Amino acid sequence: MDSQEQYEALLKRWGLEDRSAERRARRELWLRRAKFAVAYAKKALTPVRKSTAHKPATL
Repeated sequence: MDSQEQYEALLKRWGLEDRSAERRARRELWLRRAKFAVAYAKKALTPVRKSTAHKPATL
């Protein structure tokens, strides 16, 4: 009996179920959304940053 089988046997004996696949999928979805939000924020802020960085000096 390998460690995975032992783990599954313990879960069954305790009346629990293995939800690691669900947690992994939820974590991957969260990371995908976070990456999208970061990319969106970078696109939204890039023109603002460029316009303020290249203002000519006033006398």
